[in-house]
Amino acid sequence: MKDNDRKILCGMLKFARRVSKRINGLSYEEFNNNDDLQDAILYALGQLGEKAHSLSNEFIESYPRDEWYKLRGLRNRLFHSYDDINLQMVYEMATDDIDTIVQLLSELTGETT
Repeated sequence: MKDNDRKILCGMLKFARRVSKRINGLSYEEFNNNDDLQDAILYALGQLGEKAHSLSNEFIESYPRDEWYKLRGLRNRLFHSYDDINLQMVYEMATDDIDTIVQLLSELTGETT
């Protein structure tokens, strides 16, 4: 793995952990009624996608995972569909998928804490 890809993955892990920490145990209603929390989660997920765009093609080919493409697509939706963001979808990704992403990034970077 190239040093730059590892650096990108470490940055992704930082944002994924932020999402996990903020969303842990929250209901959709709590998320839906908290603009500051929504902004924080949307920003962190957007950064995950932005960083996924920066991974080298060599890395993507060496570690093919659906998560890279999902994160890239999410970033595009968040940053380019300003008024059409589906908060239910965001909440589901933040609650259903983020732990898998944290685990994957932790394994790839060797960072466990």
